[in-house]
Amino acid sequence: MPANLSPEYRKLDARLRETRDPDEKLLLLKQMLTVIPKHKGTDKMQADLKRRISRQEHAAEQKGKKSGRDLFHVPREGAGQVALVGAPNAGKSSVLAKVTRATPQIAPHPYATHLPLPGMVQFEDVQVQLIDTPPLSREYTETPLYNVFRVSDLLLLIVDLTAPDPSGQLLDCLAQLEEHHIEPSADAPRGAAGNLVTVKKPAIILANKVDCAGREAAEDLEASFGEQFPLRVVSAETGEGLEELPRLLFDELHLIRVYTKRPGRKFERGMPFVVAGGSTVMDAARVIHKDFAEKMRFTRLWGSGKHQGLSVPRDHTLEDGDILEIHTG
Repeated sequence: MPANLSPEYRKLDARLRETRDPDEKLLLLKQMLTVIPKHKGTDKMQADLKRRISRQEHAAEQKGKKSGRDLFHVPREGAGQVALVGAPNAGKSSVLAKVTRATPQIAPHPYATHLPLPGMVQFEDVQVQLIDTPPLSREYTETPLYNVFRVSDLLLLIVDLTAPDPSGQLLDCLAQLEEHHIEPSADAPRGAAGNLVTVKKPAIILANKVDCAGREAAEDLEASFGEQFPLRVVSAETGEGLEELPRLLFDELHLIRVYTKRPGRKFERGMPFVVAGGSTVMDAARVIHKDFAEKMRFTRLWGSGKHQGLSVPRDHTLEDGDILEIHTG
């Protein structure tokens, strides 16, 4: 089966062949694994990328033991990784504390957050990782922070509505990201890559502190950026608007949940398999177990509207909540 590698993948591969920087090599390998087409024709390439990533991480770990470990690296957990981005005192830590069980340091003075801190957001039966980060500042931001944004699946841009110029604050944050070759974009697919250096990241805006600033400030921000990015008005202090955040994150990550049912057994809801939106029956089978994809004879499906226990083809596109009964042999 042909690999059908995308232009984005080939650009990343070209850059990988040129660079001598171990940190950049690791970052490029992870980006390549993210954007490579997921099908049988690339199984060996995916395995090779994972081995190379493992070797690079091991080398970095050994180097870190001598020179100090990477304090900005956040191991992935959950269905997706979302990074909070914002200026000093925008309220990133307060948002994290409100929607997760994490306990960041929250202070009225700026720069209370020195290192990335993860927490888990619960959406129904899945979790999404949310990472608080040090603020973006031209004077104090450390370069390794931008790697957190580069490898995350989604950026959550936090804007302080009580700032003298909320739109200007956001523009400055966007400019700093772009200066480090990170391009927030509302329509960027998960894992999207741009040219040899720039990565495109899907992003949404949380207009924070509406309880103090009032709706007028939020309306001005929405007038400036509402057509460019999804925007939600919230208050980390009162919780206003944050009850919808778990669903928003799951939707913006473009994920779906797929459940399985054993042939001849009554369906018992367990933990779902989380796959990318637009995945087919065959895509899900590969995620569930590699033997299913190789030995699958037919599949029955519950969900997707009219399909209630009917046999569906391998290229049937799945929807969130579908239940698969895979027959092998």
